[in-house]
Amino acid sequence: MNAQTQAKASGCGVCGATTVRELYTARDRLDNSGAVFTIAECEGCGIFRTLPEMTDTELAAFYPDEYWGGEPTEDWIRSSQSEKAHFLSRCESRGGRILDVGCGAGFFLRALDEGRWERFGIEIGKVASEQAARSLGDDHVSAGTLIEKGFDDSYFDVVTFWSALEHTNEPRANLIEARRILKPGRTLIVQVPNVASYQSRWFEGDWFALDAPRHRYHFSARTLDRLLAETGFETYRRTFSSKAHNSHSLRQSLKTRMRGEGSSRLSRAFFYLAIPVIKPFDLAMTALDEGATLTVAARAV
Repeated sequence: MNAQTQAKASGCGVCGATTVRELYTARDRLDNSGAVFTIAECEGCGIFRTLPEMTDTELAAFYPDEYWGGEPTEDWIRSSQSEKAHFLSRCESRGGRILDVGCGAGFFLRALDEGRWERFGIEIGKVASEQAARSLGDDHVSAGTLIEKGFDDSYFDVVTFWSALEHTNEPRANLIEARRILKPGRTLIVQVPNVASYQSRWFEGDWFALDAPRHRYHFSARTLDRLLAETGFETYRRTFSSKAHNSHSLRQSLKTRMRGEGSSRLSRAFFYLAIPVIKPFDLAMTALDEGATLTVAARAV
């Protein structure tokens, strides 16, 4: 990473510090605009941030309706969510009331056994939340943010943030709220891209999972564990593996990097020659805890 100049920000959503160290730049991988964003390291807590800071209203313009996907078949939902469901099954909770924060169109919740789980979702995207409500019920899906909703104390057995915490401007406040609504001793699950992974280090602004500007904060195991401990949780399970995300992210990052280096025959040939080894190489790196996806289960203490 390239240490550059210090800059001012209005306040880190993890520690409140206002000084950051600029690292590199990134463009919107969805090509919503030609804007360039800065990835910076907070001088207070070391977490990586996307700058400039944006309000939720400003960020909404970078989420096209299709960001959450259309209406797939039930078989596709079960298949696509099997990795998440398997992780949940290995945690300490075996049923009860579950809340998925940033539930999108509700695919994860819809993949769960409704005989074991009373399923709730909250989603800031209006189109996605309406889609989820059609399957899960209007009384079980809320449009808006977790902090705005105001669930009762100790209401849930499990709270999940599947690829959601990195999207919020207030990660600490969201985890504090999650602790308030979780029963003592019950489980929080957080999945985020791993900014300490080899992919992040190699590709920097071209890293597919960076997803600027939608991802506001970029976590490593160290920064996430510390934040969880500070907000009332104790991590008890961790994995850097994801069949759904890791090798796909590597393939797309390579494609972006090759495109950035020109569309010469040599770069195209390198990309196609690399395809057969992408998955085995990534599996090897993931086995070294270098995987691009970080998923943790933490107990409310």
